[in-house]
Amino acid sequence: MSKETLKILRDAGWYEGRSIDTKEMEGNLERVGYTVFPEVKKFLEEFGNLVIKDTINDETHNTSVKFNKYGVFKAEEEYAQEKLVPVGLIDSDFLVLFVSESGKVYCSTGKLGDSATEAWERLIGGSGVKPWGYF
Repeated sequence: MSKETLKILRDAGWYEGRSIDTKEMEGNLERVGYTVFPEVKKFLEEFGNLVIKDTINDETHNTSVKFNKYGVFKAEEEYAQEKLVPVGLIDSDFLVLFVSESGKVYCSTGKLGDSATEAWERLIGGSGVKPWGYF
């Protein structure tokens, strides 16, 4: 990741090797009906419960959001062609952030990356999302 992306993540409380307890987050997702796949848990351990102030793009990305409905993201799952679990809100709460069963990271409008680090770099670094149907 770039120095700028690392600084923004660190300012939010992220650090290399971060591994927080995800039981509460997992419980909230499972109560609603989501399956917390191993790759989703891995993302939550490293990046869960962060409020990231993206000073480059003047946006906030929040991974401490609780979701209370299941099944409302079927269109996104059809585009991604795999199960998605919502893990936060990005672009100042305009878009939902998802992690897939395989560990890819998506948002409401397309794919951010094949991994969490690629996704944060694309989001914060400015190269942005790959729109649905273009990857």
